[in-house]
Amino acid sequence: MINMYDDLSGQSRQRIKDKIELLREEQTSRAVQEIIEFDKTPVELKAAMDGFIIGQERGKKIISTAIAFHYKRLGGALKKALAESEGDIDLALQNTKSPRANILMIGPSGCGKTYTSQTASRLAGVAFVHEDMTRFSEVGYVGQDAADILLDLLLAAGGNPRVAQMGIVYLDEIDKIATEMVAYKDVSGRGVQKGLLHMVDGTENTVHIGRERISLSTKHVLFIAGGAFENLETLVKKRLARQGYQGNWKDHLLTDDLVAFGMERQLMGRFPVRVVYDQLTTQDLKDIMTRSADSVLLAYSNDLQAWAIDLEFTDDALTEVARRAEQEGTGARGLISVIHRVLLEDMYRLPGSYTGRFVVDGNYVKERLA
Repeated sequence: MINMYDDLSGQSRQRIKDKIELLREEQTSRAVQEIIEFDKTPVELKAAMDGFIIGQERGKKIISTAIAFHYKRLGGALKKALAESEGDIDLALQNTKSPRANILMIGPSGCGKTYTSQTASRLAGVAFVHEDMTRFSEVGYVGQDAADILLDLLLAAGGNPRVAQMGIVYLDEIDKIATEMVAYKDVSGRGVQKGLLHMVDGTENTVHIGRERISLSTKHVLFIAGGAFENLETLVKKRLARQGYQGNWKDHLLTDDLVAFGMERQLMGRFPVRVVYDQLTTQDLKDIMTRSADSVLLAYSNDLQAWAIDLEFTDDALTEVARRAEQEGTGARGLISVIHRVLLEDMYRLPGSYTGRFVVDGNYVKERLA
């Protein structure tokens, strides 16, 4: 196999490197400027989230407040550091000191934890990476360590470490690396948590890409961790009963409860902002289909419109779909599966043979799902 890069002259190689470096500098300048100019208030962020995320009002308030203050704080610190360093971005990023408030999201599968994080990062205009922590808890996991996450963050930032260090990392299923209570857990769970602690602390790290070594700081990275934490509610309620307290367990969650679940105390201490998401109700699921800008039903409607078919779900059809999705226990994710099963035959046979209104009612949904 011929390597064209090897055939280039030294002068041509240098021109390519200079061009890449110039593009990277421009990318960095834009990213830093966007952070400095970030001016979205918590109210504005939540209002924007409302168009995509249905329900979870308290959760969206907490998340939008944490993210708005994080980037406003970081932007102000960067602006000051740039002035002091006479415009040297690397020096400014290095000298910028901005306290972070990482976020821990607790709630059942499909309640919107991941979607909230993705939407928030998009609204903030920063690099985002979603990491499934279950792969770090599997028996026989042979990757390097939790620092593998940094490689994904670097890739999400287009290979630019300065842009990466201002992004958001979402650690999904973080409860799967708990080290107690579940007998079959891989013994590497504690080691993974220790590796995460090092990363979340905001340290200088080295990412290895082949022979190249890239320095990547996590000092300004906002970490959001999410998980179902099954049985955590029971743990908290038992503690409250022993202490003679009453009230909603979500308002009394302590680090001690997370430690009892199997999480490392030091790691959980790095996630001071905590929010508990609710299980989505039938009405929530109906609203997601009709009000969310990313509604799966809207997507199917648009698909069929391309064939001049106008899809219409009646209210009782929406209720039945939502009820079935709720029964499956996968939250909003279940809507895709249910709607697909309902429409599969029609999506197969109608294009090219039918145009006009196609109405789906509650009885039709029941027949298709029977």
